[in-house]
Amino acid sequence: MAQLQVRQRGEVLRILPLEMRHLSIGRTPDNGLPLRDTSVAVRHAEVTEEGGALLLTALAGDQALTYVNGQRLAAHQPHRLEHGDEIQIGPFTVAFLASDQAPRPTPGATRPLVVQGALDAQPAHPPFPRYPAPLPNRHAPSLYTQFLPPLFQESEFLSRYLKIFEVIWEPLQVRQDHLEAHFDARLAPPQMLPWMAQWLGVPLDPHWPEARQRAWMREAVSLYRWRGTRYGLTRALETVFGLSPVLQEDPAQPHTLEVRLMDSLDGPDTASREAITRFVCQNAPAHTRVTVTFIEVPEPPGADETAPPSAGTPA
Repeated sequence: MAQLQVRQRGEVLRILPLEMRHLSIGRTPDNGLPLRDTSVAVRHAEVTEEGGALLLTALAGDQALTYVNGQRLAAHQPHRLEHGDEIQIGPFTVAFLASDQAPRPTPGATRPLVVQGALDAQPAHPPFPRYPAPLPNRHAPSLYTQFLPPLFQESEFLSRYLKIFEVIWEPLQVRQDHLEAHFDARLAPPQMLPWMAQWLGVPLDPHWPEARQRAWMREAVSLYRWRGTRYGLTRALETVFGLSPVLQEDPAQPHTLEVRLMDSLDGPDTASREAITRFVCQNAPAHTRVTVTFIEVPEPPGADETAPPSAGTPA
């Protein structure tokens, strides 16, 4: 049976047998082969069977590239896979092993714990700059005089009189011309974000930095699909707090979930442990008992190496 071998930085992460006629590859867990990285598109590529051959088709286009043996694969152009082909998708290398060449998977020891994710902390991206509507030049002739007969356009008094209405109405006209920007979470005025959150029915803490609020509003609708799942919880924490968690489940203790997080760095983007714990409980699966553990940030290179390592602190 043909297989796909997924590697990252030389380490084999997964071996997937190609038992189906259609396999989707993408970032979200609803794909047959999920590759968890922001550089991977939601629907990045697909593998289909046609006439006994397996075809690889890139779906993301120029936004997320796909390479086969170092050559860029054109979007929506099927490529026939041969034994040993290496598919480069973001930081992942997916090797295709034909059915007569693929090694048989050896059964490994059953792990007592199921661990997913890697600790990381990323600062928020700065929000897009916002520019107020330009005010008309008070010293220039009024634009409204061009709608008058030529005889009245030469009147200085009438020009200054119409300037009063121009200063009032032109900023409103500019706002009306760009009304769609007020409903875009990236560009909307900050006062619009709480209203949008109430409209969508999602929580929005006013203590979050503005960049986090905007990122949360952009992801809120898509995260509705994944609410109560491990992916939804991980993506929510990355969006709101910039923290990538490690999720640990113990088969010996069903319906329990331990969430390990890196302590956020000092600065304006820092959130309290209580706020993070409360957010985790709101977005965790409803049938599980959640424990949140914070891991202190490791010492930077060159720090005192004689100090004992710090242990995790449960919330």
